[in-house]
Parts: sequence; C-alpha cells; structure tokens
Amino acid sequence: MLFKDFREILNPKSRKIVTGIALNAIGGGMTLSLLLVYLHDMRGFSNTFGGLLLAWGALVSIVASTPMGALVDRIGPKKVMICGLLLNSAATFSLSLITTHAHAFLSMTAINVAAQAIWPSQSVVLTRVTPVEHRQKIFGFNFMLLNLGLGLGGLISSLIIQEGSLRSFQIMYWIDSATFFIYLAIILTMHGEGLDKYIPEAHEPKQGSYRDLIRIQPLMLLGTGGIILFTFGYGAIQAGIPIYATQFLDLSPKWLGVIFGVNTFAIVALQPLTMRVIEKYSKYTALITIGFIWALSWLFVGISPLLPLFASGIALCVSQFIFAVGEMIQAPTIPTLANQLAPEHIRGRANAWMSLQWSVSGVAGPAITGLMLGADLPTLWVGSMFVGSFLAIPLFLKMKKLALIQSS
Repeated sequence: MLFKDFREILNPKSRKIVTGIALNAIGGGMTLSLLLVYLHDMRGFSNTFGGLLLAWGALVSIVASTPMGALVDRIGPKKVMICGLLLNSAATFSLSLITTHAHAFLSMTAINVAAQAIWPSQSVVLTRVTPVEHRQKIFGFNFMLLNLGLGLGGLISSLIIQEGSLRSFQIMYWIDSATFFIYLAIILTMHGEGLDKYIPEAHEPKQGSYRDLIRIQPLMLLGTGGIILFTFGYGAIQAGIPIYATQFLDLSPKWLGVIFGVNTFAIVALQPLTMRVIEKYSKYTALITIGFIWALSWLFVGISPLLPLFASGIALCVSQFIFAVGEMIQAPTIPTLANQLAPEHIRGRANAWMSLQWSVSGVAGPAITGLMLGADLPTLWVGSMFVGSFLAIPLFLKMKKLALIQSS
C-alpha cells in the first residue's frame, strides 16, 4: 500500500482531525520522554516520586474515564474535546513552573483529566467521519502522523535542551502548551454530523450504560488484554527508558531524542508496508503477534549494559525500532476492533474503556519501574518487562476463539 492510499481515504473532516492530532503531537514529543529527567535533574525530585507521580496521573485517568465516556455519549465529542484542550493547555504550562510536590500533583491531575476528555472524543469523531471499510487504514494513518509529530518534537527537543538549563526545559513545556490551542482552533472549524450527540435510529436504543458495554465479552477481553500488553510496553518505556539510559547506562539526555526518534522514523517509513502485510491476516492473529515482538525489543534493552557506551545507545535504538513494529500492528488493529464491536449509542463509553489501556498501564508500568529502578534493580526490571510481554496472549486467543464461534 502506498501513501497515496492513505490520502485517498481522507475527507475534509478526517483530514482536519488527523492534522490537529499531528500538530499537537509535536509539543508532546518535546516533553514526553523528558518528564522524569526534568523532575529529577531540574526540580530535584527523586526517581521514586517521578514514577509515583506518573502512576497518580494514570489513576486520575482511570477515575475520569468513566464519566468522560458517558459525557461524550450525552453531549457529543466536540464539546468534550474543547473543554479538554483548554484544560490541557493550562495544565501543561503550569508544569513548567512547579516547585513543590503538591504543585506537581495538581498539574498532573489536570493533565490526565483533560486527556480523558480528548482521547475518547477524537476516536469517536474519527470513527464516525470514516466509512467502515476505511477505518483500519485511517487509524493506521492517524498513528503514523501522530508519531511523525512526536518524532519531530523529539528532534526539536534535542536541539533546544541544554543539560543543566531549567529555561530550556521550560521552553519545551510552553511550546507544548501552545500546540493544544492550535488543535483547538482546528476543532472549532469542524461542524455537522459526527461531532455532536448521536441521534439513535428508530430501531436503536435511546440510551445506553456501562452495563451494556460489559455484556460485550470480546470487547472486555480486548480492553483487558490491551491493559496488560501496554503495561509491559508503553507504560514501562515512557517511565523507564529515560532513567535507564541516562542513569544506569550514563548516556547523555540528548540520546533520548535519538532513541525515540528511531522509533518514530520506523513508524513513519514503514506503516504503509505494515498495513499491507497485516491486511492479509485476521485482526485476531495480528493481536497475538504483538506480545512476541515487544518481548524481542526488551532483549535488546537487556543486553545494552554489556556493551560499550556508544553501542549501548545503539542497542536501545534497535529495541525501539523493534518495538515500533509491534506498535504498527497494534495501532490500526485494536481501535478498529473496538469500534467494530461497539454499538453507536455507547461508542463514547467504549472508547473510554479502551483508553484505560493507557491509564491503567500508566499506573502499573511507572509504579513497577519507579520502584525497581529506585531500588537499583535494572536487570530484574528488564526481565519482568520481557516476561510480561507474553501475558496478554491468552486473552487474545480466547477472544479469537469467541470470534470464530460467533461467525460459525
């Protein structure tokens, strides 16, 4: 599949929202991998506190996801997104000014409440404005643009960041804050069907609840498996790789931009090819391969301490390239399946449930990472992440079995 295939599936609304996501991601890419470094090196907080702060943010997301999902179904995704973007901009700016533990907790609380307003809402919009036959491609394309934005942000941060300079870190958070306003301006230009509250057809239920969602067993398995998979993937990488690289391998913080840049470059360059490959297999088969691929990526993290300094940095780059392969399978597969399984009248709730993959894994991943690395157990940490990569596979196998039974 060529990039032309992606462009052909875009319509005016989907083009706007994926553009907004990509531009906003530039700011996120500047700050995402450096948060724990910023807290430790610039603000003097311990690594354990940094890990627990990320876990607290994820806990806030868990609590906020349920009402936000219901709110999307009740008033429509556009209104929820507008509030979320405004709050996230203000909270990100405040993060640049923190001086106390309490201030850090307040900023992280607001950021994660806002995220739970934004992520489910934009998934609902993207689903509604895209025909069913194009949804897997649009989620793959969105993921590619998201990572392009994150990668550009990471490269920009590597140019701005000055070791020991508080101002350079603050500038990155100010730019990140501004990108939420850019996204907001784009959302305000979008109108019409797909953005407002869904109006049920005559044969559809007039309202829904989370009880309706729980009855959809394959969706429950998909979300639970995703939570486990993400805990030993995204959750651990975001919290652990920056600390592991800079404090256990003694790599410069500038390496972080390169390491995560490799991940992003792989996604941007290879997502079309990956889509072509996975379209030949069932989505359930694709899910099962992700754990094996991510386990392989942790092997390269594990061997990095055995290598010379420069080579250890290269090993982390290779690990993130391999991790990207799993991401390119995951990104179009999980959201497509989730929205395929979710009825329209509870689509907001379904996407809120799926967003818990990020928030629950954000509790477990950073907490495990902070405690293990804080206790100076890097080898045990890597080994735990490797084993954990396989734990979601039984759930996905059960989900596949249910799908085969239902289709027979």
